[in-house]
Amino acid sequence: MDKDRFSQALAEMARRLPQGILAHAANPPGRGVTPEARARAGWLADLDPESRTWLEQLVSEGVAAGLHKACCLLDGVAAIEDGPDKGHLVLTHVAADGTETRLNPESGEMLHDLFDHHLHSRG
Repeated sequence: MDKDRFSQALAEMARRLPQGILAHAANPPGRGVTPEARARAGWLADLDPESRTWLEQLVSEGVAAGLHKACCLLDGVAAIEDGPDKGHLVLTHVAADGTETRLNPESGEMLHDLFDHHLHSRG
């Protein structure tokens, strides 16, 4: 696994996740479904096709924005700490044989750029 394959996997997840979120909301699983979840399911069922399309687009954009922001945090271009003594995040893939690969190195292409590329290339 390298940073390109990792960012590609995130982009693939960003494409699939919205459908799962909406399917889960339309038919909440489990025995303890809350009244709010039931109400959302009813609301979703009553949407006209155009509104459903708009909602799907908003969910897709939200998922992509969240993953993009997470990549920015991992890249160090967005901060999760204030002040002068900020740390940094290190994302490492450890292969079955113990080989370690840093997925957010301090130089080279950044995860958020690779994620955006893969998300928009559909490849």
